[in-house]
Amino acid sequence: MKVKRYFKRSDGESTALELTLAKRLKAEMDGFTPRQRGLAEFILQNPESLAFLTITDLARKVGVSEATVTRFCGILGYNGYAHLCREVQQAIQSELSMVGRFQLVRSMGHQSVDPHSPSVFERVLSNEIENLMNLTRNIRTVEFYRCIDLMAAADQICIVGAMASISLANYFAYMLEKIFPRVAVLHGHGGTASAVCNSLTRRSIVFLIVFPRYPRVTLELGQLATQRGAQLIAITNSPVSPVVPLATITFLIPVGIVSFVDAYAAPIAFINALVTGLSERSPKATQRSLNVFDEYVSREGLFVGSDSKKRVRRGESFERGI
Repeated sequence: MKVKRYFKRSDGESTALELTLAKRLKAEMDGFTPRQRGLAEFILQNPESLAFLTITDLARKVGVSEATVTRFCGILGYNGYAHLCREVQQAIQSELSMVGRFQLVRSMGHQSVDPHSPSVFERVLSNEIENLMNLTRNIRTVEFYRCIDLMAAADQICIVGAMASISLANYFAYMLEKIFPRVAVLHGHGGTASAVCNSLTRRSIVFLIVFPRYPRVTLELGQLATQRGAQLIAITNSPVSPVVPLATITFLIPVGIVSFVDAYAAPIAFINALVTGLSERSPKATQRSLNVFDEYVSREGLFVGSDSKKRVRRGESFERGI
């Protein structure tokens, strides 16, 4: 029977993960026990299933114990089943189109052997919670505070994010601008990008926020920043992300996959931590900056409360409908 493969790229070539995983399986096949061989054969036929099946589901499908699955992963060089699943998920995110991810999720969603499978809401929420837990394990405290040191000493901070990561870049820039005087955000090429890149110095910090499928423009802007001598900090999902070789510091934030929609709870939490960490580096300076912000929004009536106060100061009457 011909197996439908979502792991194939549009040019017909196999993904790097599929080749690596198949190579490991074939290299170890002769030494496998009958049950391990059954696992290997199932994975060779259904590599994409590992991104969605729980260890319980996989064990039941193949007819082995969960302990056998765990030992099998160790033989292949993985630190457990979760480690193997994350690698498969990263490959799916990197290689598949939006339609491919959508079709794959729908297909694999019907393969669970659990009659009480979770709802869409539960699956999405569970994935985000797992991503947050992985974040706490992946981020090294030393590297985090090294990043804060670089930000505090920077003459300017530029944040690059394209495609889906535009939302993350804008959020980061908006929060950072409240406490840091020179912040630029770039989403692509153009006059603004040229001006910002030309203004970079060796004291400048450039954040590259990039997740699968890795927009080319983010890498290109990172290369331009490198030529200007700026220090790059990558916020991405995998060691094989194309921006990793450019970065002084890399923060790996796995985002998982349960849909074609990107799971960004973990990156947002990390960005929140960076801005908070910088704000606590110099509390008095932060308070002065936030006072300036509060005075501005109050003066301009940007929020409902501040707008009301502004009208009262001007002697305007709400009752007149002005």
